This record gives sequence, structure tokens and C-alpha cells, in this order.
Amino acid sequence: MSVELKHTTKGKSYWNDTGAYQEEFDRLYNNLVPGMGECSTVHGEMVRAVSRLLYEFCNNGNCNAIDVPATWEECNNCDGTGYEEEEDCNECDGIGSDDEGDDCTYCDGGKLEKEDCRYCLGECGEGGDPEIVGYYKELIDFLYDHMEDTSYLDALVSFMEDPSNGYSSYTFDAEEMKVYNDLIDSVVYQVLTTKDQSRIAA
Repeated sequence: MSVELKHTTKGKSYWNDTGAYQEEFDRLYNNLVPGMGECSTVHGEMVRAVSRLLYEFCNNGNCNAIDVPATWEECNNCDGTGYEEEEDCNECDGIGSDDEGDDCTYCDGGKLEKEDCRYCLGECGEGGDPEIVGYYKELIDFLYDHMEDTSYLDALVSFMEDPSNGYSSYTFDAEEMKVYNDLIDSVVYQVLTTKDQSRIAA
């Protein structure tokens, strides 16, 4: 029996139990994924991997999956602020306020102009590029090793490592959910159309 290639439409998602292959996904999960630990088959571990990735995003905002390493330790020159203060603010001539009497927007009323620290170049304490780490990197590596089409996995990795995204800026809207829906659609289709293999020796 042939399996129809389907795609979850925007507004629906596996998180809300409305994915294109929701019935098949639930059946595969129940049949192949144990209550704890890794799966004994490749198909089972693929299903487990996408399920864990979806849960981490929707339930935790990827806070356990993403690390943003610091690019600098606290700089001794600027004490971790990222800037140095000059004698007088050029914008307010060292007065600390504008013509209306409000705090100067350049020196915040402090009368001293802020310049990037010459040692850390203003990056003191700032984070580097987001990285997928630990358990979640292992799940993604497993999918890369076993998926026939990794284009949707590539899209997920790009989404997770995008510096403009993150725990405090995710919207969980249809566009963001599409990244996860597309990956799960692809995994379920592969599982339904290929032969499973054992991955743990009995």
C-alpha cells in the first residue's frame, strides 16, 4: 500500500495533535518508543528524537538545548560594561541634559560620553553564537545519520542557532511551528515508507 506524502498546514501542529500524520505519529510513538531510554530500532529513535525536540521547544523554549557562550570574560579595563567614559559628552557639552532639561540620550545625564572599550571592543560579557548542545545535539546528530532528506533538519538547526531567536523572543506562531511540523512530517513519511533496522544488540 502506497503512503501519501503529506504536509501539515499552517495553523496545525503536532503539539496541538493536529499534524498531517498525527494518527500515524501517535501510533509509531506508542509502538516504538519505550517509557524511558533509547529505542531499539532506528525508526523508533527517529520518532523519539523529533518528539523530544518538539517538546523542548514548545515546553521549555529550547532553554535546555541552546547554549550561548560568552565571548569575553569580564574585561579589567571596562569592568564588564563594554565601554569607557570620556571627559565630556560631545552631544550635551558635558552638561548632562538637552535643551528641554531632559537627560542627554547619549550620556544618560552622566555628562560623560560612552565609547566602546578599546580592549574588548564593546563586547564584554556579550554572548557568542548560539550552539545546540548535549542531549539535543545527540538527537540531531542521530537524525543526520539516518534521514534520507535532511533539508528540513537543516532548517531546524538554522532556526535553533539563529541569534535573533531565543527563549525570550520565540512567538510559537505558525511560522516557527512549521519548522518542527515539516521535520516531523518528513520523519514519519520516511518511517512509513522504509524498512526498520535494529540499532541495539539483543
